[in-house]
Formats: sequence, structure tokens, C-alpha cells
Amino acid sequence: MKVPRVWQRGSKDMTAMPHPRHRTAKKPMWIIVLLSIVCVSLIGAYVYPPRRYSTCYFFASSVCTPFKDWLPAVTRREPTDQEVFSSVVIRDLLSMPMPVSKKPKIAFMFLTPGSLPFEKLWENFLQGHEGRYSIYIHASREKPVHSSPLFVGREIRSEKVVWGRVSMVDAEKRLLGNALLDIDNQFFVLLSDSCIPLHTFDYIYNYLMGTNVSFIDSFLDPGPHGSGRYSIEMFPEIEHRDFRKGAQWFAITRRHAILIMADNLYYRKFKLYCKPTVGRNCIADEHYLPTLFKIVDPGGISNYSVTHVDWSEGKWHPRSYRAADITYELLRNITYFNEIVHIASDETRTVTSTPCILNGRKRPCFLFARKFYPDAVNNLLKLFPSYTSA
Repeated sequence: MKVPRVWQRGSKDMTAMPHPRHRTAKKPMWIIVLLSIVCVSLIGAYVYPPRRYSTCYFFASSVCTPFKDWLPAVTRREPTDQEVFSSVVIRDLLSMPMPVSKKPKIAFMFLTPGSLPFEKLWENFLQGHEGRYSIYIHASREKPVHSSPLFVGREIRSEKVVWGRVSMVDAEKRLLGNALLDIDNQFFVLLSDSCIPLHTFDYIYNYLMGTNVSFIDSFLDPGPHGSGRYSIEMFPEIEHRDFRKGAQWFAITRRHAILIMADNLYYRKFKLYCKPTVGRNCIADEHYLPTLFKIVDPGGISNYSVTHVDWSEGKWHPRSYRAADITYELLRNITYFNEIVHIASDETRTVTSTPCILNGRKRPCFLFARKFYPDAVNNLLKLFPSYTSA
């Protein structure tokens, strides 16, 4: 039988091929094997992720979520040596009794580049309350020129502070370290050169001394200027879900002040991996304390600052007040705020409003306010007796 001529490469004609024989199709085994390997690899990556990455690092959140429903539970990772050492220190600090002072004081700690333009206002605020307060000044650029004798000689050894860098946190710790030397200092308030008091000394003293909670601002911002600043290099000690944001201006108990001084584990992570960089400006003083206390003592902080600042304009810097802006109505409105508002940096600029609760009762949130220009001092001095009245 003559076999038909088949189509030759390059020819213009093609004859019919013989009818194919019917065979049982073989299974494409190589595809099955490949798919099996891929599936096993993905499941293995989920169940046993590398120590430095979170479980869902290899998956988009939309893919990872349904996997959780049927994959085995992930065994809790073993803590590092540094975490064990840190947890022991923090646990004992949070549980041990603090020394009791017969004459407890508030430490007012001023973080400033130089002179304090509102010394006369603070002098009016502090007058007659000697022995119930201490003053500490960290002047990072130049030696202050004082207008009030209460501030003379209150400077501590200071170093240069760069915006956005961990040097800002270092300055805060330097102030705390000096203030902790006085055993009578029981509450520690961080203030800037643009801060003013909103109430009488007695009101603020009783407000702070009447609680064992520290006033540290800490909230979850899912946007690029919040969680978007997290670095995977902070893992495993700091997980993405614990990364928080907040204003740096705090008022804290002695116990928490000592805890900040004792911490090196979390501080080191921020020193190494939280810096202003292209594409992700991580500002250490906006994230270190909010994240630290979210991890080690979330129930011991208020999650809001007692220092008011207005971010409603949506700019890189908060609203500032000049002399013409200073009115009785403005100051009293700030004084009476009893809800804290946080504005996230996500696309929708999510706004959350939370009542300020102190000892189970709704109270005004703010004891201090910023940012005031130096030219506002005279108007503030005139209005001080009226806007700080009970």
C-alpha cells in the first residue's frame, strides 16, 4: 500500500493526512506533579513562614484570608532572647510598687530650640505653687534668654535635635532622665516652646495626680503616613498590626517614665529603621511611644494627648495662632473639648471621635495647647485670668 505524501515544510500544497488511530489519552503527569509542588510550597510558606516575615507576607490579603479557614493553626513563634530579657524588665516595672512621695510634683519639661517666648505666662500659671512643680529645659540650638526668674538655671545638657530623626526621642529621654533624679517628680509633662496652659495650676495638678493613667496619644492610622511607615525590618519584635501613630506631647506617670528609660529593644528598632526616607517618611517621635505602649501596656494609657493641636487644615504642620487670632472664645472652646478627634492619612481621611474618659467620667481632654506664635504673648497674658477660670 502506497503511503500518501505529507505536507513538506515550505511547499504550497498539502495532501490529506491519514485518519488518526484512536488511542487512550495519557494524563499530563508533569502538569500534575508541578501543581502539586506549587501547592505544597505555598502551604509550607503559610504554615512555616521565615521568622522575619509575617504569615501573610507571601499572599495578598484577599488570598490569605480564605486560606486561614482550612490551614492548620500557626504555632506561636518562639520569642528572641532580647524579647525575653525585655519582657522580664517591663513586667517587673509594671508590677512593682513605686516610691511614694510626701510632696509629689509635676515635672514640666520644655523641648525647645532656644528661648521660651511664654515664660511670663508660665510664671503667672506657676506663681504660688512652689514645691509642687519642677522645670527642665532642653535647648537644642542656643542658650535661652530668660524673662522669668523661675526658668533661670533650669537648662539640662542638650544636644542637637533634627526633625524626624531619633534625636528627637533622645532629647525626650534626656529630659526624663534628668527629671527622674528628683524622687518627688511623679508626673512628667513634655512641652514645646509654643505651648500654653489652658487651666489653673490646681486644676491641672489634680487632673494628673488623680489618675494612674499616662496620657500618650496612640491610634491606628491605616494610611501612608501611619501604617505605611512601618518597615518589615522591625519584625518580629514589632508587628505591622501593632504599629501606631500619635502626637509626641505626653504627660506620663513615673512608672512609665522609668519604663521608657529602661527600653532598648523597641527603641533600637526605631533608631535603625524609622527614618525620613524617599517614599516613606517615618518620623520616630510620632511612632515610638505610641507603638511601645500599644505593645507593653495598652491598658495603661489614655490613647490621647492632653496637649491640643489643630490638624484640621490637612497640612504638614498644624494650625498656628498669631496675636490677631487670640480671643476668649477661641481659648474657651479649646478648653471645653471633651472628645478627641483623630484624622487618618488614608484616601478617605477617616475621622474617629472618642470621648475623653478620666476615672470613669467624661472630662475635658486638654490641659495645654499649641502652636502659638511669640507675638501672641501679650493677648494671652490679658486673657489668662478669664480663660483659665473654673
